[in-house]
Amino acid sequence: MQMITKPIATARTVLSWIALLWIILLVSYFLPINAYGINPRSLGGLIGVVASPFLHGSISHLFANSLGLFFLGMLLGTFDRARAASVLVLLTLGSGMGTWLIGRPNSVHVGASGVIYGLMGYLLFGGVFSRNLKAVFVSLVVFFLYGGAVWGVLPHSQAVSWEGHLSGFIAGTVLAWKWRGK
Repeated sequence: MQMITKPIATARTVLSWIALLWIILLVSYFLPINAYGINPRSLGGLIGVVASPFLHGSISHLFANSLGLFFLGMLLGTFDRARAASVLVLLTLGSGMGTWLIGRPNSVHVGASGVIYGLMGYLLFGGVFSRNLKAVFVSLVVFFLYGGAVWGVLPHSQAVSWEGHLSGFIAGTVLAWKWRGK
């Protein structure tokens, strides 16, 4: 029974967070809340470190992030449920601070892709660093599903925050290294 209830509970949690993001997107059409994204190296832009993963520029932007959040969130919640909340908080802060430090000046970065890339790094390298069979399996699944997305950490479009992708991926990799023996 545990094999069935754990993924169902995880799916409920992940889908609830994704639903919240969609509600916030709707609010952003009526209120200028996207201004609270990450504005690099500005004191006022620090609020975006926490707020930016909840803000999205468009339906297509949030749809793309929803898919990544769903699949990677399911993997995290199913295989590392005890640390899932801590991982998400640390990835939010790590990807956000990294983006705040290296982001393009006079820009505002919004979206959950920094956290998604953080989840990729964490789940991909968690198995490599820990050498735990279950974690290695998760690493292989992430590699086959998202291995090509790693190129998103490189500059390729002014409309895409590669800085957030890179910061998230580094934060996830560092976190996997830090927690490798636990």
